[in-house]
Amino acid sequence: MKTIKVISVTNENFRPYGYIANISDPSEDYSMGEAPSVFHRDMVIAPNADISPIAFGSLKVDKRPYIIEDLEYHTNACEVMMPFDDDMIMYAGPASNDVIELDKLKAFLIPKGTLVVFRAGAWHGAPYPVHNQHGTVLICLPERTYLNDTKKYFLDKKDFVEITF
Repeated sequence: MKTIKVISVTNENFRPYGYIANISDPSEDYSMGEAPSVFHRDMVIAPNADISPIAFGSLKVDKRPYIIEDLEYHTNACEVMMPFDDDMIMYAGPASNDVIELDKLKAFLIPKGTLVVFRAGAWHGAPYPVHNQHGTVLICLPERTYLNDTKKYFLDKKDFVEITF
């Protein structure tokens, strides 16, 4: 089985797949106003070709082996994820027109409260909680993307990828 090692996420190493922002601990670069009410504006912009309204939902994930068994992408939409209650491992691969390039997958350690935007076409899948038995992830997608703009592929067992620390 192929393995990939988890790396700490940075803006630079995640750029091929999208964007990140530490929403729960923003830098002064985004600050407007003064205490007791400081607004942190435009930290991440997730462009979407689709003009559907953006829908917010949550994904509940259970602790499980760090093995990639499936991948998905969206042709016309960025997908936004943000772990709420645990650090998460998220994996990504560059957009490739239905060709899964397993050797190009990377796994990232995403601190809770960090917003992740997957570019349209970037391969990804359900994240893995690191410390807790269960985790919650905010999901933002254009309305009904899960029905009309999601390509999901299940790998053959021989192609599974193990994520290691």
